[in-house]
Amino acid sequence: MQKIGLKVKYISTLLVVFSGVFFLTAGLLPVKNSRASYDSFVNTVNSQRQVGNPNADVVVVVYSDFQCPWCRKLEIHDLSKIVKNYAVTGKILIEYRDFPLVYIHPYAFKAAEYADCSALQGKYLLVRGLLYNYQDDWNVIGDIYYFLKTKAGNILNMQKEESCVKSGYSKRLIDSNIARGKDIGVKGTPMLFIYKGLMLYKTQKGYSPYPVIKSLIDGALSGS
Repeated sequence: MQKIGLKVKYISTLLVVFSGVFFLTAGLLPVKNSRASYDSFVNTVNSQRQVGNPNADVVVVVYSDFQCPWCRKLEIHDLSKIVKNYAVTGKILIEYRDFPLVYIHPYAFKAAEYADCSALQGKYLLVRGLLYNYQDDWNVIGDIYYFLKTKAGNILNMQKEESCVKSGYSKRLIDSNIARGKDIGVKGTPMLFIYKGLMLYKTQKGYSPYPVIKSLIDGALSGS
C-alpha cells in the first residue's frame, strides 16, 4: 500500500509539473501569426478609409492631419461636396491617408490611431467626422478616449478601441502612411493626389476650396 501511495503521489507530481510547463509554454506561443494579423488589420482599415467606386479610373488620395484646422475646413466644407457629387455617384474613389504633423499638433497621431482602430468596428468614417466636426472639443487636452466615449460611446466598443490602440497596429500603419507620404513629397497637410488610372494627374498642396478641386477632378475625368 505504501508503494502504491508513493507511485500515485509521484505520478500526480509529474502531472502538475507537466501541466505547468504546458501552460507556460502555451502562453509563450503566439495565437496568430503577427504578420498575418497586421496585414489583416491594414486591409480592414484601408477598406474603410475610402469612399466611392473602387473601380473608378480617377482616384483622389487625401493626406490629412486630424488636428489641422485647414484639414478640418477642407473636410467639412469642401470634401463633403466632392464626396456627394463625385464619390457617392461612382465617378471617383477617395482614399484617406494619415499624415499627423506631431511637431505642431501633438494629439494628431493619437487621434489617427483611434480613427484607424474604429475601422475594425466599421465606424471609421463616423469617427473621422466626429474628430473633425468637434475638433475644438479635444485638441486642447488631447484625451481622445474620453472624447469618443462621450460622443460615440453608445455605438463604439471603447474596450475594443483601447485594445486595438495598445496593440500597436495602428501606429505601424500611420508610420507607414507618413513614410509613403514623405516619399511622394508630402510636407504639410492637407495634400491631395489625383490619379488618372495608374498615372499621377495632379497634386494640390494646402487648402483649396471646392471649385478648385472640382475643376481638377473634372479635368481628370475628361482626360484634359
